[in-house]
Amino acid sequence: MGNIRANPRINLTGIIEPVEAARNKAAEIAGVQTFASLKEALEKELTAGTFFEGVVICTPTYTHTDLIKEALTAGKHVMCEKPLGHDVKTIDGLYALSTETKKHLLCGFHRRWDPNFAGVRTAVLAGACGKIHKIKSISRDNPVPSIEYLKISGGIVHDCASHDIDMLTWVLGTYPTQVYALAHCHDPEIKKLDDFDSVELVFNFPNQVIGTVDVTRKAVYGYDQRLEVVGDGGLVRADNHPKTSVVVADVSGFKHDAGRYSFPTRYPEAYSGELEHFVDLMKGIAAEPYLSGQHLHNITKILDAAAEAAKHGSIVQVDYS
Repeated sequence: MGNIRANPRINLTGIIEPVEAARNKAAEIAGVQTFASLKEALEKELTAGTFFEGVVICTPTYTHTDLIKEALTAGKHVMCEKPLGHDVKTIDGLYALSTETKKHLLCGFHRRWDPNFAGVRTAVLAGACGKIHKIKSISRDNPVPSIEYLKISGGIVHDCASHDIDMLTWVLGTYPTQVYALAHCHDPEIKKLDDFDSVELVFNFPNQVIGTVDVTRKAVYGYDQRLEVVGDGGLVRADNHPKTSVVVADVSGFKHDAGRYSFPTRYPEAYSGELEHFVDLMKGIAAEPYLSGQHLHNITKILDAAAEAAKHGSIVQVDYS
């Protein structure tokens, strides 16, 4: 809500929040009308006339699909952080509905709007690495998500590695043909969910490029987010963000602050940037969402293959049909 209220191009006209206490607090902070459900807000339009053009969905993942359908069917543009759904049939159906209703559907893989990762891609496309040999993305959580969240997260591959896979395919401009995985679980509570907390994915991309995704649920030293591309012409990489750039050096070595605590503090520019793109879509400045339905189809196929590979410790072919 903070980014929406801070954006001068957006007129926040209503907040939907099913929990009454949170709804009352939101109304007090934002000073706008609130609703217990999207259905209630749409019914208000029947009597008051149209008062909102787009919907930004910031709800638990298992609610995304139904809310997207409801909003698109009502003739609203929709922005929703990933995942839109957990299977290809659902993803394809949502984008078909977007086409049918002629309303934009923006899936928010927010890292694309991070200036650091975008800078890596710009440098790579400009030839800074020469012929690319390897690309690696690292994502290590801080803090460890709650068990309540992990139960509905869709698993570490779909929940965490999806961002990294999007980065790899975005920078390379192509999709992998195979994936191999190793996965383990060190946390007994996560193990009870039949999930993992540490996963390594290795992708075979066209032109003999090796892609690696390193994800884990626990990084006690801070939120760990890195991207690296290496080729015969050089190296391009984006490192972590310490809280400040202050460095203290003495005989024991060099010391700097710990990394950012978690994703809200690591990616403020990214969340603002994707929101700007959504506004451009609604205003007709941008013709198509930065992430297409075909891309989401492909990413979901890759995630399915990666999850299977992690489960069995095997090599899996990625079938994009």
